[in-house]
Formats: sequence, structure tokens, C-alpha cells
Amino acid sequence: MFARRFTAGALLLLCVAAANAKDLYTGKDAVLVERLNQMNFHTHIKKPDSMNHVKLIEFYTNDCASCKSFESEYVSLAKQLHRIVKVTAVDCGKEKKICDEYGVSSYPTLKVIPPGGFGTQDYSGERNAKAIYSWTLKFHSHFVEKVTADNLDAFLNKGAGKFKALLFTDKGKTPLMWRGLSVDLKGKMELGVVQKEEKGVTSRFKVSKFPTILVVKPGQKKPIKFEDKMEYSELFEFLNRYQETFAMENAAADEELAQKKPWLSEAVPQLTSLSAQDICYGGDAVCVIVAAKPTGEGKLPKDLYDVVMAAKGKYSTGNAKLTFMWVDADKEKGFCSALTMEGAPAMAVLRTGKRTRYARSEAEVTSEGMGSFLDRVLGGDVQYKPLKEGPPALTEIKEEAKDDKKKKK
Repeated sequence: MFARRFTAGALLLLCVAAANAKDLYTGKDAVLVERLNQMNFHTHIKKPDSMNHVKLIEFYTNDCASCKSFESEYVSLAKQLHRIVKVTAVDCGKEKKICDEYGVSSYPTLKVIPPGGFGTQDYSGERNAKAIYSWTLKFHSHFVEKVTADNLDAFLNKGAGKFKALLFTDKGKTPLMWRGLSVDLKGKMELGVVQKEEKGVTSRFKVSKFPTILVVKPGQKKPIKFEDKMEYSELFEFLNRYQETFAMENAAADEELAQKKPWLSEAVPQLTSLSAQDICYGGDAVCVIVAAKPTGEGKLPKDLYDVVMAAKGKYSTGNAKLTFMWVDADKEKGFCSALTMEGAPAMAVLRTGKRTRYARSEAEVTSEGMGSFLDRVLGGDVQYKPLKEGPPALTEIKEEAKDDKKKKK
């Protein structure tokens, strides 16, 4: 009887411990490590636009001691590979079906899905960020072209009328960040690398400092130079400005439009009375709107920008027609109130067209909260509320009269 009582008590303690086990990869870590579940697993792993990416998956349980001790190493690895490799995790305590499908029987288990999305490779080395980093990058391929004086013109003339990006470097190897960008921009923009020793190319573009990044194309009066921090998100936003929206035949028209309507080239544009028609009201996409208090420079705070960019990378391509933007919660109180987005930061989706309607998220604006909300939106599991008068009014902003400015000069 004592043995039976002891066994029952031990089982009860185990159940309580399992129930109280802290969820791994939550909060800020969720921006770096994407938690996959039955609802989003195949969408994110198999979606067409991610076929060129390497996906790293950790299968774990929250009550596994080895998984807990490995968490900090995996987060460190995710920071190093951020935007280069899709670093993900599956909680086998909640997602048994996925784990069974991949033959997982011990934890933590690490698997890589190479570019192409077919088959997996199991990791069997040491469980530290350095070793896994080297192993994972063996599967990484890129689309950066080595540009020399001999092939420069051929490179520039690829895809007539489209911009290309050149990285001038004094490093022997192409930087990982540039290789990662070539994967994200595959089929959209050609990326090249020019070594310092290629005097014929460096002199043509008058480059003397390294690294230097230029956006170029034939017929252009002057190359466009990247002037911001050498960070992935900054570079992606800069290159994204020219990869599609401004891929017209007339380079001068491209640059003029970029100045006139900057929101067309911004990764996360601000929703205003001037931009609304272009980024939300004029299309058939679902507008994902984050209401936030701006920084002193009038921009979306970086922590929220990172959350939106992470979601954009997962949801804005393929079959999902989502567009991402933010609205100034201080200036647009009426708009936010109409979408019940008081208490910024907050988020909602807005659909326009024959019937204008919205759905407000009750979750916090975190990577996990936004991901969960958008999974429900795409799965048809949100209840929309009608806006019978159409989209709520935004504070009117008058366009500056550029012709008058020129006359004053």
C-alpha cells in the first residue's frame, strides 16, 4: 500500500512539475526563435518563397532538463543566424503529431531542412552555438555574383531596367549578411560583390572606402549609396526600396517617385492620409496595422519594428495577401479608437473594398502574439466587425507644393 501511495504521489508531483514548466522561447526570444505548431508548421517550412532558405528546427519539451540548459545556446545561435537561417523550435509536449512525423524520440533533437524543402539532416555534434553554427552553414547557398571588369557590363544589363546592388569589399570572402540578402532577394534583385583589387570596377564607380554598397543600373546619372548602419534590417529595407516598386525603365522617374512617395519603398510604412490609398485602401490585401507611440524622430520604435519585420518575413509573401504598416497612436486617436486600438501598442487587421471591416487582436504586440493572431486571421478564425462608413478618417496632411519651393529657390 505504501508503495502504491508513493508511486501515486510521485506521479502527481511529476504532473505538477510538468504543468508548471516554463515555456521556452517566449518573450524577446520569440523574435529570434520561431515556435512552430500544427497550424503554422507546413506553411512556414514548405511555403514557396522560403524554398531557398535553410531551416533549423529544435524539437524539445519544456520539462526536459537538457532542453532548458540548451535554451541560451540556441538563442545565441539564433542571434548569429538572424535573417540568414530560419531558426525554429517545436514543443513536442504540445505538438506530438509533428514530432512523430519527424521520428523524434529524444530531446533536444536538431534537424536541418536544406534549401528545396525536401528531406532532413540530423545533427549529432556538440550542443553549443559555435559547433551548430558551422554545421548549419554547410547547407547555406547564396546567389551573389562575383563582379569583375570583364563581366561588369553583362551584370548591369541583366533584367533590363532593374536595379542591381554592388558590395565593394576588402574581405577575401563574401560577408554572410550579403549572402543572406541574396537569398531573400532571389528573383527580385541581382547582388554582386567586387573585391578591392578590381581597380577597373572600383575606379569606374569612384569607390575608395570599404565596405561600400551601391545600387546601380544602366542609364543612371549617379549610383545610389547606402549610408546607414551595416545591419541586416537596414540593408534589406534600403535594397527593397528598389527591387520592385522602382524597377521602371526611366532611372530619373524611379528616383523622383521614391522622393515623392517614400512610403512605397519603406519596409514598414506609416499609415497617413497621404499613404493610405497606396499601402492599404487601394488593394485587396489584408492591412496589418500596429498602433504605436512614435520615437522622438517620429519613427516606429525599434522593438516593434523588429516584431513587424519578423512577421512580414513569415506572412507577407506566397498566397497570404497581407500588408504591414503602423499608425501614430498620438496623432490618429480617432482612427485608433474606431478600430478599438486604445492603449498602444496594439494591433488590428483592416479589410477594405465592398465591405470595410476590422478585427482587433487582444494579444500583446510581440512576435509570438502577432504570429498567433495572424495564424487565426489566415485560418478564418477571427470575427470581423463592420465599419459601415468605410475606413475611419485620418488626419489630413497637405502635400507640399514642390513647384512653389523651386520658385522660391
